[in-house]
Amino acid sequence: MFSSKKYAAGEVLFRQGQPGISAHIIKSGQFEVYLENGNKEQQLAVVGPGQIFGEMALLGGSGTPRTASVRALTSSEVINLSRAHLLTMFKGVDPILKHLVLTLVNRLKEMNGKIRPDRTDHVCEAFCRILTLLAKVKDDNEEDLVSVSFEEILDQASMILALDASDCAFVLNELEKRYVIKIEEAGNKRQVVFDPQEFTGRLTTVADEIGKLIEGRMLQRSSLIDVTKLADIAGVGQTQVLNKIGSGDFPIELVSFKKEDAESWLANVGSDFFTSTPSKKVITSPDQVMTFADIAFVKGSVQKKVFSNEEIGVFQWITLLKHETATEEFAKRILSCIPPRIGKEVRSELSQLDDAYTVDEFEFEELEEALVDFTKEVLEQKNAEG
Repeated sequence: MFSSKKYAAGEVLFRQGQPGISAHIIKSGQFEVYLENGNKEQQLAVVGPGQIFGEMALLGGSGTPRTASVRALTSSEVINLSRAHLLTMFKGVDPILKHLVLTLVNRLKEMNGKIRPDRTDHVCEAFCRILTLLAKVKDDNEEDLVSVSFEEILDQASMILALDASDCAFVLNELEKRYVIKIEEAGNKRQVVFDPQEFTGRLTTVADEIGKLIEGRMLQRSSLIDVTKLADIAGVGQTQVLNKIGSGDFPIELVSFKKEDAESWLANVGSDFFTSTPSKKVITSPDQVMTFADIAFVKGSVQKKVFSNEEIGVFQWITLLKHETATEEFAKRILSCIPPRIGKEVRSELSQLDDAYTVDEFEFEELEEALVDFTKEVLEQKNAEG
């Protein structure tokens, strides 16, 4: 029923402004969603397997102009979902549920139209309109103060205004500094609290100032890329990029920081951060395991179960042990966990390797993916057992 299509790294699926005819569900690989402004690009998001993009072609009807461009970062494959497919799927849906879904869709489109950035000359004002609308939806009581989830504001504002989530968080923090809102901690969650009656008046006095700050951040970002973006372009993991920077192999003059963010962070942690003993990273959640290098930070019992896998061959172990992300300490721990019979052969082969030996990156990536998935499964089991 659904067609699929493969894309090579760097291939553009569609461009901003083109008519949309379908949405796409990512089957494999990674894609970059970005805005185009003349010769400049602004990254909005990097999406991967299981995520969907181009959905406004379904919500807004066939031919709705694309609001952003999308490009494959790696060799990728997507499943195409047209509006016709969606309507076909709706045929067997309960009429009440169908009505509810379509009502929610229409409200989203209506909200999009009311608070599109090009309807206002001020990003901060557009952002605050979203905050006000969310407050109206979330709070049906008559109390003076309303409370909205910090994370929900980030999600909605970044999606509707095409802003980076860090920019949205920046706006909220600046609003709190100027006593327009208050950010409260509630357990592991944050709530944004404000008085709707006084909100507009207070915003008027600070909107221009915050607007200039956010526009400056966006302009700066258009000429800079971070470690995540560089890793995506190079087709490697973030750890590999950081290792090269730390070793001095990467040109130091290409390393830069966002001034305001770096100064704010340093003010919070203090200059002693750079001379203090590094904190030991410990990974306990499956979601935290993204690369082979991350497995170095799970508990020893988890490592033992992962690396005692007898299905991994001698030369596959060598590929893992000789990869640049395997530190000397991590390699020793891996060798201590490998089944003795295989471990003996691995040590023997390692002793015979010369300095010219190079790792097959394609083989490493396949092994890395399998081990990361297995590590996640083991962590889930351990967490379930308590």
